[in-house]
Amino acid sequence: MRSLIALFLAFFSHHVVQAQPPIRPKLTVTPLNEQVYVHTTYGMYGKTPFPSNGLIIKTKDGVVLVDTGWDTDTNTDNTRDLLQWVSSNLHQPVRLCIVTHAHEDRVGGISELHKSGIRVVSTPLTARKSVKLGFESPEGILPADTTFKIGREPIRCYFPGEGHTSDNIVVWLPNQKILYGGCLVKSVVAFGMGNLADANVNAWAGSMRKVLSQFETARVVVPGHQDWGDTKALAHTLQMVEKCMASQK
Repeated sequence: MRSLIALFLAFFSHHVVQAQPPIRPKLTVTPLNEQVYVHTTYGMYGKTPFPSNGLIIKTKDGVVLVDTGWDTDTNTDNTRDLLQWVSSNLHQPVRLCIVTHAHEDRVGGISELHKSGIRVVSTPLTARKSVKLGFESPEGILPADTTFKIGREPIRCYFPGEGHTSDNIVVWLPNQKILYGGCLVKSVVAFGMGNLADANVNAWAGSMRKVLSQFETARVVVPGHQDWGDTKALAHTLQMVEKCMASQK
């Protein structure tokens, strides 16, 4: 009798473990140099946790974030963890967050930033789209191509054209030779196009050629998801887009 009970419990516990939903990994922060870090948070891509990258830029006048953590309109834990990391490790206030397009892996944590009194900026189109998706609005003040300085650190925000979305921008740090491509740029380890719900695949290749031309001196290229590296990611993305276009003909 005891052996039957033990067998039943073992069978039951095995199926309970199998039925548990996957656990999202916690925030990780990886330094690119003494001033710039990649923040990585996780969302769910289908039933699988999937990494999303953003930047932390340390300047003499405070910290600039590029993109929030991957959050939703009801759960901003990732961005809260990001702000706590900055406070505990950099001991500087966050002055600004630049969001690069209106998907939840970029704008999901805006409400958490606003609670902390942090200014969030974007292009006008991203601001409008964020509100339509149910998120708080960033300040839609960024032109299509603009460079400004915070703490003597020049930051360029550039819209090369449509691609992953109609509003995707990239962020260039000329002093560091670091290009943040966001979701316009695919990692070299990516072999699928990912979320194409709001994509303009026909325009994407032309946008990527502009990025390749503008930022050929980049030492580091950080895509919106997965591993970062050098400009090989730009050529890889262009190749993937061209294959996608050919398959749709």
